[in-house]
Amino acid sequence: MPEQPDDEVMQGAVPLTTVSVKLPSFWTDSPEVWFLQAEAQFENKRITSSRTKFTHCVAALPQDVACRLLDLVRAPPVEPYEALRRRLIKMYTLSDFQRYQALQSLPLLSDQRPSELMDKMLMLLPEDEKPGFFFRGLFMDRLPADIRAHLLSESISDPRGMALRADELWTIRGRSLPVQSLSEQIEDVYALPRRDVSSRSRARTAPPRSSSRSSAPEALCWYHRRWGGEASQCRAPCSWSGN
Repeated sequence: MPEQPDDEVMQGAVPLTTVSVKLPSFWTDSPEVWFLQAEAQFENKRITSSRTKFTHCVAALPQDVACRLLDLVRAPPVEPYEALRRRLIKMYTLSDFQRYQALQSLPLLSDQRPSELMDKMLMLLPEDEKPGFFFRGLFMDRLPADIRAHLLSESISDPRGMALRADELWTIRGRSLPVQSLSEQIEDVYALPRRDVSSRSRARTAPPRSSSRSSAPEALCWYHRRWGGEASQCRAPCSWSGN
């Protein structure tokens, strides 16, 4: 008796699938990556039949995508999976100009790590295109100025090496820069010394701090801890003279 395909058994003339594959919904923004993942699952499940691959893929298509492929779904060709793959990649793969526009429109780095930005940029490059001078410049443009200055001084040419070094600087930057809330920033503005005659007069006449005050700064309000005698506001409780 001839050996049956690994992914199917025969009952009469009807093939019955004996394995379970659950593909994610088709990624219209990354069709080639989606098919690579699908084929990895097919290989793990030892699925070799083009028809079986086709049915699994069709089941994972969103409604709007499936409607555009109605002719193929209704009348599959001899090798349906291969035809479906070619059609979807042609429909949703970006042209070189669209890739260029996407690279140009990437936003400045905000809450993602530099290596995540680099991964997105590399995905937008055509398969046969190597990242060069302008590509590295686009990456640098989207980094904070202090990280960009460090990278320029180190002259790293490899894009992934550059992104990993930027990650290190990003982590150090996050630890060294205190995060200040909006309300604290507003308090900073209003607590700035007012450079008029009366404030200078108050600053000259304000009594010096006693030794007990200097040893217990926690008794002072935020304004007097920050600005001393030049503070224009005070918030209780505060041990500054006169309160």
